Amino acid sequence: MAVRVGIVDYQMGNLRSVQKAVERIGGSVIVSSDVSELQNVSHLILPGVGAFGDAMAELKRRDLVPFLRAWAQAERPFLGICLGMQLLFDSSEEGALHEGLSILPGKVVRFDQSQITEHIKIPHMGWNRVASTYSDDSMLSGIEGDPYVYFVHSYYVQPANDDVIWLTADYGRPFCAAVRKGNTLATQFHPEKSQKDGLQLLANFLKIPSSN
Repeated sequence: MAVRVGIVDYQMGNLRSVQKAVERIGGSVIVSSDVSELQNVSHLILPGVGAFGDAMAELKRRDLVPFLRAWAQAERPFLGICLGMQLLFDSSEEGALHEGLSILPGKVVRFDQSQITEHIKIPHMGWNRVASTYSDDSMLSGIEGDPYVYFVHSYYVQPANDDVIWLTADYGRPFCAAVRKGNTLATQFHPEKSQKDGLQLLANFLKIPSSN
């Protein structure tokens, strides 16, 4: 039986590309903002492209904030992608100071050219290599070495606790490229745009056992 995957629709993500990627690896997808529908899936994905403040406003307008917090607290498989990763944290300085979901402690900050030793362009856009902080990483099973994945972002997360940092990358300076705590995972990069290795990462996410 195909794994039932819910993709949270709050009008802020490239939902179709995420849906197609999950379906390509054999998942059964529901794209919805209806909590009653999303409750019935086993794995949840929160994608996102755009501004942090607007995204939080849309999640609140659809009454999705309590649902997302409860899902993560219940240790059900949860994957945030790009802006969907940033929203998991306490706050973002994008535009102004905005409150996040506070599922993980930490903040979202902009790449600071003055703190970087080499000239780089912002946003960070294109392929970059990531490295795992895990010595034996089941979520990278089937992926050789440190994979190249696809990024598009000007802001990145600074977790309050280093123990949630899962993958790191370097763009003028090292930064957190993905986080992981229990069954809650999130990537700053786009696995759905990262070709074979990105699809393998999504497939590994779908293998996380769910109580539902």
